[in-house]
Amino acid sequence: MFKRIKPLVLASVLSIGVGSASPMLMAAPAVSENVQKEVSADQAFPFLSKFLAVPVSERDEMTVAYLLKIKNGSARDGSIVLKHNGQSQKLSILGDGRISPLPTLSQLRGGARIVVSGPKDMSVAMKVRIYATETPAKTMPAAPLIKAVDQTSRVLKKIAGALYALTPKPDRLYFVGAGNGRVTLADGSVKILPKTAVADAYPAGTPYFVPADYQGAVSFTFDAAPSRIGIDDRAK
Repeated sequence: MFKRIKPLVLASVLSIGVGSASPMLMAAPAVSENVQKEVSADQAFPFLSKFLAVPVSERDEMTVAYLLKIKNGSARDGSIVLKHNGQSQKLSILGDGRISPLPTLSQLRGGARIVVSGPKDMSVAMKVRIYATETPAKTMPAAPLIKAVDQTSRVLKKIAGALYALTPKPDRLYFVGAGNGRVTLADGSVKILPKTAVADAYPAGTPYFVPADYQGAVSFTFDAAPSRIGIDDRAK
């Protein structure tokens, strides 16, 4: 969800495509048959080195993920390999598209390279997500998650610098797969969390929480433990 960054389009030329700073997927040209292309890891994972350079104590409640969207193929059809200091490591593409593991700061600074290969007609695009690091559960305290939103704003401000003033601000949490959500306030009252109206960056019906709208939030309860907790801006 980094705004006004240049996300990598992993395609036949592995070029940097100019995109909006939203989680919108970039269109990508087809990968030629048996093509193998290489780019620096720092280019492949934009802004990751800056994120990892932030002290852990300032980002312990949030993390970043880099996700791939594959068209005309699947994760089994291509490969992403990290090369560093004469060694090669195949990176996994998880079920939700996340690349794992991500390069470390020392690898990014040490000239690591990313090698991508894929068959004819397959196109791949990358997007960035920010997640809370708290373990999802049916009942969760509010304080760590509110802290995660605050940390995200501070970290993105450090990374983006002057551009941060021009971008939408991450001010809410999305509880993916949680069903109905409720927040309990300090006075004991319980409020029903609103839900996203349409499927976009998050599935339709995802409950979300804006800290500024619920002063004195103490805890959350959900029908089911969220599969992940996204930190983002406006409701999608």
